[in-house]
Amino acid sequence: MRKFTVRHQIACTPDRFWEAILWDPAFNQALYGDLLGYGYSVRKNDIENGVREATITPKVDLPGPIKKVIGESIGFDENGRMEGEGDARVYRFHVVPHTFSNKISVRGHMEVPPLGADKCHRIVHFEVGCTIFGIGKLVETFASKEVERSYDQSAEFTNSYLARQGG
Repeated sequence: MRKFTVRHQIACTPDRFWEAILWDPAFNQALYGDLLGYGYSVRKNDIENGVREATITPKVDLPGPIKKVIGESIGFDENGRMEGEGDARVYRFHVVPHTFSNKISVRGHMEVPPLGADKCHRIVHFEVGCTIFGIGKLVETFASKEVERSYDQSAEFTNSYLARQGG
């Protein structure tokens, strides 16, 4: 099991982040579809009950050994739930891969504490595990690096998106 955390400064308040970023289908389509080139569809976006479900198909160049076992492409369902209120809100998520869902596990949680009057930190803690014989550690390392790369890209995109939207 590989555990890691990504941190980014985002140019908005925590309230604005949750409303205009996490729960906004237009933002998520722009991020996943337009920027990252992923297949992306929302299955559930229930703000009132704090439930979000999406199907995501990343475009990644899988290493040869992973490709031999998993196939040419990957896809997954993200199932998340918001917990808490105000600055104590936490978004917890579990990723269910379309292939080897009983052998690959990705889960984590996101918190967005304030950083001054008009900024916040997006802090996302991840746990990536894979028990596929012979390639488990390779999958964990590859997935972790891809997540870190995409979250770095998304932080830049999020800040420019917010600036275009007026903060």
